Amino acid sequence: MPAAAALEHAGSQLHRLATSSNSSFKHLLERARRVAPTPYPVLLEGETGTGKELLAHWIHAHSGRSGSFVPVNCSAIPEPLFEAELFGARRGAYTGLQVDHPGLFRAAVRGTLFLDEIGELPAPLQAKLLRVLQDGEIRSLGSTERVRVDVRILAATHKNLRTLVDANLFRADLFFRISAAHMLLPPLRQRPEDIPRLIREAVEEAARAAGLPVPQVDPSLFEAALHYPWPGNIRELRQSVAAAVLCTASSTLAARDLALPEHRLHRPAPALDHSAERSLFEVLWDCERSYLDDLLRRSEGNLSRAARTAGLSRTSLRAKLVQHGLRPCERAAPRRSRLRGPPAGDPSP
Repeated sequence: MPAAAALEHAGSQLHRLATSSNSSFKHLLERARRVAPTPYPVLLEGETGTGKELLAHWIHAHSGRSGSFVPVNCSAIPEPLFEAELFGARRGAYTGLQVDHPGLFRAAVRGTLFLDEIGELPAPLQAKLLRVLQDGEIRSLGSTERVRVDVRILAATHKNLRTLVDANLFRADLFFRISAAHMLLPPLRQRPEDIPRLIREAVEEAARAAGLPVPQVDPSLFEAALHYPWPGNIRELRQSVAAAVLCTASSTLAARDLALPEHRLHRPAPALDHSAERSLFEVLWDCERSYLDDLLRRSEGNLSRAARTAGLSRTSLRAKLVQHGLRPCERAAPRRSRLRGPPAGDPSP
């Protein structure tokens, strides 16, 4: 698919996701539309399969930049080849390099470089990337010449970078450099109103791709999908539906055709507040408070245990609890008496 067509396809998919007035993607797209024409970096966080690269495509398409959209998976670049892959290398810079290698930064000049899974970068590579982002200049491996590049940076990760910063696993200065605009893509289980539409679209797309008639969808399939948490989000939903279309001989798809794990179907999708249109911040704030409240209950108020489960330091978790007006009620386990018999004065025999 040509680049222009791919960007148009990405834009149309995101617009279909935002048709509901209660969909958090509507608010996300509104913010992305304001950020797109600026030169500032954007950090996209969200679980696997939530559409981070799709949104990055959309931002580039609305940026007005004349260059290309160049994606790179940071976790797939071996550390010894990192500099050459991103910044380029002169012929002979390392064994086997017979011609100059321009690198991905040069390929993205006047365009967008999408750094996917940036949370996977080891510390030494984070330092090298930070230097380039600070100076706006690159130096090819084996060269002494520094070249200024006009490149817009978009980054994405399925991890919580603030948590990694707190744990000293990600550089704070790099985090602040790439997160001038910070967007959190909500998981599919928090957008149940989008699930029926996504299923219909996936059914039609899979049937067309396979040259099959488009099957009907039984209500039981929608019911099962709404009670499944979709850990792989949109990607998992589309693959599950495609498999159902290809493997089912019936003209109607039912719940059993999705082959969802039975042990996970008991978790209902969260109820939506339809009383008013709510901002993405309000939705995420409520979700975070609900998570923290449940975390305290499951850890029986033990702050240390709750912090380990959440992947946060005690200080960070306590700060979040204070923000939400929650207090850990630490319960000390009763200590066993070291005496062999009852304490003095105990009338028990």
